[in-house]
Amino acid sequence: MARAGSKGLPGKNFKKINDIPLIEYTFKAAKKSKYLDDVVLSSDCKNCINIATSNDIEVPYIRPDFLSADSTPSSDVIIHMLDYLSGLERTYDYVVLLEPTSPLREYEDIDIALEKIVKFKCQSLVSICKVEDQHPSFLFSFNDKSMLKTFSGREFKSLRRQEVSDLYFLEGTIYIAKVESFKKFKSFITEETLGFIVPKWKSFEIDDYVDYLCVESILKNLNSIKKS
Repeated sequence: MARAGSKGLPGKNFKKINDIPLIEYTFKAAKKSKYLDDVVLSSDCKNCINIATSNDIEVPYIRPDFLSADSTPSSDVIIHMLDYLSGLERTYDYVVLLEPTSPLREYEDIDIALEKIVKFKCQSLVSICKVEDQHPSFLFSFNDKSMLKTFSGREFKSLRRQEVSDLYFLEGTIYIAKVESFKKFKSFITEETLGFIVPKWKSFEIDDYVDYLCVESILKNLNSIKKS
């Protein structure tokens, strides 16, 4: 999915990183996957559509306005596409969402995740990353006098990261669900959802200019990062 009109970083989906449009990173990874039968784009953005067609990515239609608002749920966009393809007698076992804002994803991530969901026979799978410095045990809020208080409400105790329980956040690299399950729950999160752990460097999403600079730096230093 690649909607026009991003506010955090205008034109981010086709903004170039290292001379490659952001969305093209996702196209390249998807095309290399050995399991994806079809790769389609849902977009109302002419630039993204042009980049898609130049990469041999299918664009069945221009996304209608009623599915392109800021408040439009992603699930509505996905189900609209699935229903459209079903009308062409194209049905699928799984739907895989690959957001263009996660350009550090590799095709191996897609294939390993698909192998995992098939192996464990779960309804869905989402990528996650371990919470580090923003773990709830280290977070604070303000009271009505602008004084700090712990997020947990307990007395603050200085802790090392090794002393807190592992927690994970949804980081956006990959979402997979059985089509029937997704249409039923309109979500990739159910009671039978697998977690697919990705490393910190791969979890960066581009929502603003700071994210863009971070990802640009990671891509320029990718070989050394993978060796570390």
